[in-house]
Amino acid sequence: MKIVEETRTRLQLKHRPLRYWFIGCCIFTICLGFLIYCLFFESASVSLNCDRVSPTQVNCELRRFNFLGSMEKLKIFDPREAYILTKTTSKGGRTYQVIIVTPFQDFPLLSHVSYEEDREFTLKTNDFINSRQTSLFVQQNQRNYLFFLNLSILIIMAIAAYFGTSPVTICTFYKSIDRVFIERKSLRGNQVIEYPLESILRFDIQEKQYKYSKLYRVVIILKSFKEIPINPQYTDESSIRYAVSRIHSFLKF
Repeated sequence: MKIVEETRTRLQLKHRPLRYWFIGCCIFTICLGFLIYCLFFESASVSLNCDRVSPTQVNCELRRFNFLGSMEKLKIFDPREAYILTKTTSKGGRTYQVIIVTPFQDFPLLSHVSYEEDREFTLKTNDFINSRQTSLFVQQNQRNYLFFLNLSILIIMAIAAYFGTSPVTICTFYKSIDRVFIERKSLRGNQVIEYPLESILRFDIQEKQYKYSKLYRVVIILKSFKEIPINPQYTDESSIRYAVSRIHSFLKF
């Protein structure tokens, strides 16, 4: 919080929530990048279509579909087997993923499908490879997972946008008209709060404990005991204490 102007009859303070803007914009940007990846690059479903060209030769086509329906085709020649890769998360959970093995490279499939679905996919694929069946068509789908993941990302982006557009506060004390005006300006709109100076009982400094530090804000306490924060967002202690001292000096509290 800064003292913008101080005269004999007017004192004006301004608070810009830079910390909120920075955090909100960073989270919004990260989530936007992750959302783009989920929509355009993460596979929502896959299908494997195989044909037995000869008793010893199998050709397959792997199709990957993203959440928006775009498709990518991959050719797989002479698949040897399919197996389930088990991954253990840092919290002890497990995820499963089908891997198709060929002499040239391995092809991983979807990573957020249930073990039962992976097992069924693996059994059908291996049965086809080890038998004389002429064709195979199997699918995997994780659209529900991606839908709820994208929805969660959008909710986080909305919260981040809310913080990233936190209002600038301009608080002006007028002795000449015996009024205090608190203006809050942001992309979401403007708000003006007005009270007579004689309705002010005192000014309090409220603190909030964070993980490694404390932050502060100035609150106007009215004679009705209603609390009006000058700066809704908490900030550093030194600027808050200096602002309160200037207010006291100006209003002769």
